[in-house]
Amino acid sequence: MTERLPPRPGEAIRRDRPVTFAMDGRTVAAFGGDTIGSALAAAGVSITGRSFKYHRARGLFCMTGACPNCLMQVDGIPNVRSCTEPVRDGMRVERQNAWPSVDHDVHGWLNTFSFMMPPGFYYKIFHRPRWAWRTVEPFIRSKAGLGKAPKDADHEPREVHNLHADVLVIGAGPAGLAAAAEAATAGASTVVLEERAEVDGEVAELAEEAGAAGARILAGTAAFGVFGGPLIAAANGERLYRIRARHLVFATGAVEQAAVFPNNDLPGVMLSSAVDRLVDRYRVLPGRRAVVLTARAKGYETARALREAGAEVTIVDLRPDARSVDGLAVIAGSTIVAAEGRRRVREVVVGAPGEEGGRTIPCDLVVLAGFQAPSTTLLAMTGAEVAFDEAAQAFLPAHLPPNVHAAGAVAGARSLEGAIAQGRLAGLEAGIALGNTPANADERIERLRAEAAAEQDPVVLPPEVGAGHGKQFACLCMDVTNKELKTAVTEGFDSMELLKRYTTITMGPCQGKACMMASQRLCSRATGSSFARTRPTTARPPWTPVELGTLAGWRRTPRKETTIHDRHADAGATFMWAGDWRRPHHYETPEDEVEAVRTSVGVIDVSTLGKFRVMGAEAVALLERLYPSRFADLAIGRIRYGVMLNDEGVIVDDGTVARIGDDEFFVTVTTGNTAALERWITWWNADWGLDVRVLNLTGAYAAVNLAGPASRDVMWSLTDADVSGEAVPYLSATTMDVAGVPALVLRIGFVGELGYEIHVPSMFGEHVWDEVIAAGESHGVRPFGLEAQRILRLEKQHILVGQDTDAESDPFEVGLGWTVKADKDDFLGKRGLEGLDAEAPGERLVGFTCGGTWVPPEGSSVVHDGVWVGRVTSARTSAAAGGIVGLAWVPAGWASDGTPFEIQFGRHRADATVAMRPFYDPDGARLRS
Repeated sequence: MTERLPPRPGEAIRRDRPVTFAMDGRTVAAFGGDTIGSALAAAGVSITGRSFKYHRARGLFCMTGACPNCLMQVDGIPNVRSCTEPVRDGMRVERQNAWPSVDHDVHGWLNTFSFMMPPGFYYKIFHRPRWAWRTVEPFIRSKAGLGKAPKDADHEPREVHNLHADVLVIGAGPAGLAAAAEAATAGASTVVLEERAEVDGEVAELAEEAGAAGARILAGTAAFGVFGGPLIAAANGERLYRIRARHLVFATGAVEQAAVFPNNDLPGVMLSSAVDRLVDRYRVLPGRRAVVLTARAKGYETARALREAGAEVTIVDLRPDARSVDGLAVIAGSTIVAAEGRRRVREVVVGAPGEEGGRTIPCDLVVLAGFQAPSTTLLAMTGAEVAFDEAAQAFLPAHLPPNVHAAGAVAGARSLEGAIAQGRLAGLEAGIALGNTPANADERIERLRAEAAAEQDPVVLPPEVGAGHGKQFACLCMDVTNKELKTAVTEGFDSMELLKRYTTITMGPCQGKACMMASQRLCSRATGSSFARTRPTTARPPWTPVELGTLAGWRRTPRKETTIHDRHADAGATFMWAGDWRRPHHYETPEDEVEAVRTSVGVIDVSTLGKFRVMGAEAVALLERLYPSRFADLAIGRIRYGVMLNDEGVIVDDGTVARIGDDEFFVTVTTGNTAALERWITWWNADWGLDVRVLNLTGAYAAVNLAGPASRDVMWSLTDADVSGEAVPYLSATTMDVAGVPALVLRIGFVGELGYEIHVPSMFGEHVWDEVIAAGESHGVRPFGLEAQRILRLEKQHILVGQDTDAESDPFEVGLGWTVKADKDDFLGKRGLEGLDAEAPGERLVGFTCGGTWVPPEGSSVVHDGVWVGRVTSARTSAAAGGIVGLAWVPAGWASDGTPFEIQFGRHRADATVAMRPFYDPDGARLRS
């Protein structure tokens, strides 16, 4: 049985740091550096859980997190891989999937009646009568499953980090670290991902070399998926990484595989990786009498380690010419026919492959050593193609996408020297491709290729199945046996992809890591094909388990602030989102701010407006095509309002176009559409091949809108330029110094008052804001926010694209038909508008007033005889209009002054009246003053 071994140099545990934890109500002693699995092994715990379907006893198997046998509930979190989870003092550990306990599970009867549960039995049995499945489903789910989801939040959201590197190496084994060292030495920024918490001591020198060269090694961080780009997704206990690299080196190694024979799932049957870790790192002897099944030198290394630790060891070697080494007992040309035992392996039957009987050897430990499958899953996610290699008896990468490299066991290396040579070659080639060619590159590449291609002994695999009697498991995760696979094949599911879906093989927690090779071989056996012709299933993420909380991460919302933001915060502004921007909703009350603009002067930060400089010999041609309006006749220094349409004639944005020079324009668009319109404009410019440069100046310029009857008086205080109505008329653009800063001043009136929109370099935003506030103090200037601006614009019936319009709104419906110059040769949306009746659209956006105090929310229904016929898009209380005003979509026949209609929202209703002209200053005399 198991026991803790005496200390020796290099062990991972800290015997000077004893810890204890609770496991199923008992206290377990451990040391710092132990994992839960190693501590339980040292404490003599053989059964770590019960199997998924049949509730068979299971024990430690791989100690690498690549199998389901060690899944436990740790501090309330289900399905924690206890073999790799470090112990913590006071932690609570519960073994899963059993009742009343794992040691005495009454559901073990399911194993006896397994003949009643063939593949897909629930599809075949419980579909009639209809109530049957509803009755048995809760029972089936209670008996099969993996842990219990916690009811309470179990952790904080994970951080999300974006990394960019020249070279990303996945795997910190000999090949991966050699590749990282070469790439970093060549000057490439290099990141290494390693799933294990620390790099193995046997490659410490390579790790030191890579670190000294500048490579960044992220231990305990597993890559779990490759997505378009390629984007590599990786995660650890603290954060999610999204990594983009110019070159990818996959050094993901190989996963040790199980042999298939009767009762190959008994506790005490382990892979050599588990035994090596227990003996060397955690100083635990996993058994006193061991049988090692192997066909490689790796098995002999494990056998020697066990013997040195005090175990009695017998080697069963598949190779007929195997000989005793170092006094180890060797049975050549044989395999394990079957294992026997109940709660732990008790003995094995050893015989020639294909024979049912043989020699019985008592044992408490069976070691499966050296049967490996290259970890090509992540590599395959890049689009790499794999092909069967006879010598390796495995599927190896045959064709790699550009800038993707493979090295080490994943590429077929079966020796340390070969893995290091492949790794150095991959790192060197990546460095050269990035433009860093060392002086002796050709000579080194030739030498490394020769070392990497050195002939290696062929791989010998155990028989596909044992000849004995009993359950032979191909997939430990889902309790799938060779008999079930044969049954599924006879029912027509005769490929790996079909078997996966019908029997759930490779779909469990290991995702095929520990069972893919056995599954392929058994599938080929059942179908009469061959291992070489039975390809693995399609590779899909995640390759390693990842918590949903990690995938969610921190949902960080992009946040932009203008250069004047701090001034708004100091003034007590309440902020709101406007696209990606944080903008003031109000400072005091929106009503007071509206009154200030209407009676004296107000100022608003409009830096968030999208701003583009359009320059070039064909700038006019670009604007003529982008807008339905005409700009060829726009005079220098003048501004024209315009709406932008998509190909179908639907409004996508509105704004102003100011002509600064013969071939230069200053274009403004709405805040929320800036990024989309930049892509839209530049895409069409490239498609049309025009001689135009489009520059996004949104972040480069701050802007404030000074509006109100007293705004001209404030401007006189800020500039020496002539700002009279004659010098700077409505819809004009001019340059002048404002508060000592060169500025572009646009005379526009979105809020319906005399106004000046002042654009200055962003670095002067705060300065200009402060000077405007100071100059306007004697006039009662007030800053106003978005809510006041919305009331002001609504009083003028100025639309907000996206709020008052939708994905089908055309210019005629919203009353902007005057912007469409149908006689132009062409413009975006012209074909879409040609089929529309400009004089009789189906519906219209109209202004309305309504009595009472209830303000209809946006989206309220316009109804006629109880039937929905339209909707409210905007509504506010207006002091200037003396009541509630708004905009609504109504049938086109209602678009005349005084037409009554009804608005409903839930139980609320209001009587409204259409108003086709602005509610405030309908002739525009104030904004033109």
